[in-house]
Amino acid sequence: MLWLGLHFVDLALHHQLQVHSEPVAAALIGGQPRRVCQCNEMAQALGVATDQSVATATALCPELWLLEPLADEQEVLLELAQWAYGFSGRVVLVAPDLLLLEGSSMLRLFQGLDGWRQAINRGLAALGLPCQQGLGLTPLAATVLARQGRDGNSGDPHRLDSLLRALPVTALQLPGDCAERLMQMGIAQTDQLLALPRSELGSRFGAELLLHLSRLQGELPDPRPEYQPSPQFLQKRLLLEEAEQAPMLLFPLQSMVAALAEFLRQRQLACSQFSLSLIHRQGPATRVVLRPAFAESQRQALFKLLQLRFERLTLYQPVTELVLQSEQLSPLSLACEGLSESGQSLVASQQPRRELISQLTARLGEERVRGIATVDEIRPERAWRWAGLGEGSEPVASRPRPPWLLPEPQAVNRQQLQLHQGPERLESGWWDGEPVCRDYYLAQTGDHRWCWAFRQHNGWFIHGWF
Repeated sequence: MLWLGLHFVDLALHHQLQVHSEPVAAALIGGQPRRVCQCNEMAQALGVATDQSVATATALCPELWLLEPLADEQEVLLELAQWAYGFSGRVVLVAPDLLLLEGSSMLRLFQGLDGWRQAINRGLAALGLPCQQGLGLTPLAATVLARQGRDGNSGDPHRLDSLLRALPVTALQLPGDCAERLMQMGIAQTDQLLALPRSELGSRFGAELLLHLSRLQGELPDPRPEYQPSPQFLQKRLLLEEAEQAPMLLFPLQSMVAALAEFLRQRQLACSQFSLSLIHRQGPATRVVLRPAFAESQRQALFKLLQLRFERLTLYQPVTELVLQSEQLSPLSLACEGLSESGQSLVASQQPRRELISQLTARLGEERVRGIATVDEIRPERAWRWAGLGEGSEPVASRPRPPWLLPEPQAVNRQQLQLHQGPERLESGWWDGEPVCRDYYLAQTGDHRWCWAFRQHNGWFIHGWF
């Protein structure tokens, strides 16, 4: 069985830098006294190195950004596991910065190992996080190879075994002080260790080392808890600088919305409501709720709604953190119900109209963009109501009804009408004091316009246009 290890190098540092639009020299600091734990390439180019004191690092690079460790590294790894779930149905988290993806069952779907690796590499490029990869025949082998950056780019078992045997014993994550004791015995390489009799190793180092080596080589199973995907999307981003204006939030939101769209794509879902919480240093969060006119799954459309909503958003306090969350999801409707006259699927042909309605709603507010629904009422002027977008209604009568109903019926001479269909008697309202008794016709006027006309005791009237 093939496993791919993805080691996200200096994850705590680079994850925080994702929200910044410009490259900066940055370092993660920790411990007492405070020292550099991680630093990016820009900082290294200026002389900053791990284990330096903060004073030394800032003297070498006065503009150095100093970042604190993440409050919850597991949360970041879970976000990455959610992304990786699109490439493997079995994903294992190895704290604090590594994922294992089972690959044997995915090769047919991605048309071989090369196709699978290429798809993952494209996804990694979009993430923008430094990553070392390692392919192994066991979860433990893939883990140690990825942490060492030894990627064989081949599924050949002999090649993978050779890569593993070439590692120093200090890279094998051996239990306790086994690696140190082996080095003192002159056993520095993995191939030297694996050549020793297991009985002798067991008597000197105990059963724990034997179990570790057996799992490393696949002689014993290595059961691990696998990632279970969440039914809802949730992602948080801590800002490096406080944002005082809404447009400043758009850059970090791009990657968050892209992650939401990928979440929807993997699960073949669409989102009819999602929310963005703006966390402030003090006071309650500002919550922005977005409801597309129709369930949406495309990154560009979702981000456009945020942009339009931000045009009328005023921040009364600076923002320190963003929380993006899906709230109402539904299965993605497939375009299988037919074709329009142009040959497009009906869903695709309606997409521009749907996007326009969603954008108007985001810009103007839900209360200013309304739909129309039918009401169970015979009188035409009472057979409709204002409704929220997306609210369904019962199908209208099979008989023709005009899409444009006049505010008040308009009197007309009978000679101006050529009757084509009717009469249709509509009689109702005797119980509420507003009775009607009308005979409706589908008619055509002298200028060839189609109308819906009726006759009652006091004459002929046009009530709507087709």
